[in-house]
Amino acid sequence: MEDENNKKGTPIVALCTVFNSISYVCLEQRITNVFTCVMTTSQEKVIRKDDDGVYDKCFVVVGEMNTVRELPKRRVRPPKIKMPRAAAPNHFFAVRISDCQIIQAVHNVHSTILEQEPVLKQTLVPPSTLHITLAVAHLSTTEDVVKANQVLQESVRDFSARLQSPQLDIHLAQMGHFNNKVIYARIKEESDGAEHLNHLWKSLRDGCQTAGISLIDGDRFTPHVTLLKISKDPRLRRKGIKAVASHLYEKHLDCVFGRQVVESVQLLSMTDPKDDEGYYALKGEFHFVESVPRLELIDDVSEKCTSSTLNSLKSHDAGFEPDNDRD
Repeated sequence: MEDENNKKGTPIVALCTVFNSISYVCLEQRITNVFTCVMTTSQEKVIRKDDDGVYDKCFVVVGEMNTVRELPKRRVRPPKIKMPRAAAPNHFFAVRISDCQIIQAVHNVHSTILEQEPVLKQTLVPPSTLHITLAVAHLSTTEDVVKANQVLQESVRDFSARLQSPQLDIHLAQMGHFNNKVIYARIKEESDGAEHLNHLWKSLRDGCQTAGISLIDGDRFTPHVTLLKISKDPRLRRKGIKAVASHLYEKHLDCVFGRQVVESVQLLSMTDPKDDEGYYALKGEFHFVESVPRLELIDDVSEKCTSSTLNSLKSHDAGFEPDNDRD
């Protein structure tokens, strides 16, 4: 008789427990599910797990009358969907800063900061890597690098026709900052150099868009030469240092860094090993006028730093962490 009731799916009364001579009864349609009974002073909760091990229903047996009441179904949170992270930048277009007067001025700024706050040493950008970033991208394949060089070549060719000169003069004067987390040397806004850099940036941006190369922060451009960057040393955040106090560099706010003669635009790698001078790995370079030898473009006003000059600042660079940032 009992077997017939089970086959028909009729309710089965299961004895859960006995407490203080009062019997509590859990009612369910199928005894194959797992029951867990939790005792309280006035009631008993019976929680049922489904086949996947997820809590499904909760019944409460109240008082001596064994009244059964079904509680609302426990909400099961859906699994979190991890959004894909944006590809990290690994290449950038830039012009190199190599003028000796500028590098010496940067060295002076660094020295002033370190004399007051030695803990900021790892945030300083080594003078051997000074540059102006024009655009940043993630190039995942060799084909992407080839495509980026094609864009760079076309942009430089068009820019050369506009420039009508084998070189571009950039004047650096005064200091600026981004929320005191990045300290940089400014490009004189009233100079032709600032206008030319903006035109070159737009040409690269449009060329990359046409070629299907996605630029990171490609909708904005503030030409500058980064001197210090807090994010280069993650340990500072744990020490509570999130920005640079402005008084550390205020004596150099109106510094005239000097003039840089630019003859070419480069495609550089952030991740490949740096060269013997400590500069970024070069993936492509195109000159404004290819037929003009590089050394003939340098005049007496702007002196390019040689390897020996950079080596004289080795003591200043000692202890710097590799700078893989684009700024």
